[in-house]
Formats: sequence, C-alpha cells, structure tokens
Amino acid sequence: MSSVKFAAACGLVAVALSGCGSSAKPVAGAGTIVNRPQARGRIDDQRNSHLTCLTDDKLPAVKVGQTSLQIGVPPDGPSVQFLPTPGAAQQAQISGQVQAAEVIGSALLYPNQSSDGELKMVEDCLAIGVSG
Repeated sequence: MSSVKFAAACGLVAVALSGCGSSAKPVAGAGTIVNRPQARGRIDDQRNSHLTCLTDDKLPAVKVGQTSLQIGVPPDGPSVQFLPTPGAAQQAQISGQVQAAEVIGSALLYPNQSSDGELKMVEDCLAIGVSG
C-alpha cells in the first residue's frame, strides 16, 4: 500500500472514530441529580427538637417569629433566640450585642425573672445536641 493511500485510510478512520459517541452536551444544571441530599431546599428549624423537650417537661413554650421561643409569660418567663451557628452566638455575646444572654450552642437564653428550677430545665433542653 502506498503512503498516500495509507494516510488517506488513517484520515478516514480518524474521522469515523471521532464521530462515535458524540452528542450535544446538556445545558449546565439541566441534568437529573440522583443522590440529592434531603436537606436541600428545606429550612432546618432548630426550635423543633427543643420545643418538644420543653413541652415534655411541662413548660409552656411557644414559637415566636422565625427564630425565637418564649417559655411562660413575658416579661417573667425566659426567652430564647436562635442564631445560625454557635460561633455567631458566641460572637454576639463577646461583642456585647446581647447583654444578659447565656449562650448554649447557637441559642441565646435570656433568663428574665424565671426561677432557678425552671431555668435549669430550659438549659438542659437547649443543651441537647450541643457538643463541647
């Protein structure tokens, strides 16, 4: 076989192989995601597990707004505000943005005029799931 014929045959083989399996690329983000985490797209309300604990301890606790809990009747009962992370709660306390608040994980506990026994039960419920 002459070198010209050999080069032409190699060129045809290369063109034929380059067409195998080619398809248009999908638009970014248009594909289906198989192993999608269940938490995506949902808001994790930190108050739910703590609210269950408080009501199990017979404390009258209710959700207030998007991030707070009120235990008992204001202004006497303790109130709790949840920040996004424990670090955010510590930063708020250290910088003096929240006075008279106790940091438990990502929660800021304002004791107000609550009794020591009631405060102990609230602290125990807020400490569930907190490490360190």
